[in-house]
Amino acid sequence: MRRHGPFLRWGRGLACAVAGLALTTAARAQFGASVALDSDYRYRGVSLSDSKPSLRLTLNYDAAERWYAGASATRATLTSRDSYLQTLGYAGWATQPVDGRSFEVGVDASHFVGIAGHDFAEAYAGLLAERWSARLYYAPNYYGRHVQVIYSEFNAHLPFDRGARLFAHVGALLPLGGGQGDAGTSRIDISTGVGLVLGNWDLHLAAVAAARRGPYPAVYSGRRTAIVAGASYSF
Repeated sequence: MRRHGPFLRWGRGLACAVAGLALTTAARAQFGASVALDSDYRYRGVSLSDSKPSLRLTLNYDAAERWYAGASATRATLTSRDSYLQTLGYAGWATQPVDGRSFEVGVDASHFVGIAGHDFAEAYAGLLAERWSARLYYAPNYYGRHVQVIYSEFNAHLPFDRGARLFAHVGALLPLGGGQGDAGTSRIDISTGVGLVLGNWDLHLAAVAAARRGPYPAVYSGRRTAIVAGASYSF
């Protein structure tokens, strides 16, 4: 089983509740790739696809020494009219499990082609167990808005049949300084749903909700709740 980083996931926000929740110990280096299609690209509860379908390509590498790296590409809608290619790179390392738990640290960075002023990077740390994970992220310049933020999340999943699972996610975004108006307020997001693995396919359906306001780049008035369906194929 591969030791995926926190961003090899469905929409990078909702996805944290879908995959990467199991603690694994790879015996050898592994390369992987996946193609995913979702009915809505939700990042920490907020649509970055104007509530429209989104396609994503992901490449990843898991090393035997418990470190990992990867990259993904998708389209992101940051204004009411324009969308941009978003590329994401990430790298991290996890400790050897002790009593079924492991500690993880890493970094990630997003680049938006054609609108680089929204680029941002984060550092993260987390505690991973077989059926749950908890992570804390820090971004010194969130989406280029000159706002320092901390994002905390808790994810859990419960297998109830061969290849099937229930999952849940709750996250909180807290500005630390520099934000004014909506950008200076905190935001909560939650999601819950079901998933099914069929060979190389992963099918998932989830209900997603987010509070109003918060330091997000999308300026259009998107829906705060949604039902998101998706499928991914791993190579």
